[in-house]
Amino acid sequence: CIVPYVRGRERSRRPEDILAEFRQLVEAGYKEITLLGQNVNSYGKGLEPRVDFADLLTMLCQVPGDYHLRFMTSHPKDASRKLIDVIAAEERICNHLHLPVQSGSDRILKEMNRHYTVQQYLELIDYAKAKIPDATFSSDIIVGFPGETEEDFEATLELIQKVQYMQLFTFIYSKRTGTKAASMPDPVTHKEKTERMARLLAVQEKIAHAETAALVGGTQRVLVEGHSRTPGTLAGRLTNNLVVEFAGDEALIGQYARVHFTDSKGTILKGELV
Repeated sequence: CIVPYVRGRERSRRPEDILAEFRQLVEAGYKEITLLGQNVNSYGKGLEPRVDFADLLTMLCQVPGDYHLRFMTSHPKDASRKLIDVIAAEERICNHLHLPVQSGSDRILKEMNRHYTVQQYLELIDYAKAKIPDATFSSDIIVGFPGETEEDFEATLELIQKVQYMQLFTFIYSKRTGTKAASMPDPVTHKEKTERMARLLAVQEKIAHAETAALVGGTQRVLVEGHSRTPGTLAGRLTNNLVVEFAGDEALIGQYARVHFTDSKGTILKGELV
């Protein structure tokens, strides 16, 4: 990844500064707040006394108010079971985990310098599923990393099917001058990479549609974000990051509402106000 080369080493903001800013946002009426970092799980480096990311989440959740808390991006090499335990224990933290795996091949992960194996990644996912049964997962996938073989790609498809991601952010590898990968042999043609991407998206689409359809018949509290793409309806987001469309007064925008899910279309739920 080119980011460390252009942004420098990671730095951790002081927890008291984050807490003060967070408290101001809650008091101002914000309903959803996202903690953002290149790798939030490495938070705490350079701080004395040491505070890790799970500690920070616990601290923020003590702020009184009606809000949801999200964060991104987590790096699998630093994501811990302690973090999963905190998500499970704190109702204010959304039950959605974006955990970029990039590839389902251990060989490619090593070439990417990712510092974890597929088995370690799956163990963390399994732990999260056990602790947070209604959690959803999303990830980043790079197709066509230099030297990726058909076997490597098939391993990625197998991983996707095991995890059952609700959403994937997929990319065909693009060269970034200055990274080690930029000088690696890359015999696979762009056409082959494009064909692999199409196969991956077909697998993911089937999984996501099934995961969304399984929620039909349920009722959840959603944050109403605005008008949907369907005329005359609103769009709200569940804590698991899915979107539901329903009829309602625009005065609900920016507020929470309970919505019953009546149908699904692709990865979009359809519902009605309770």
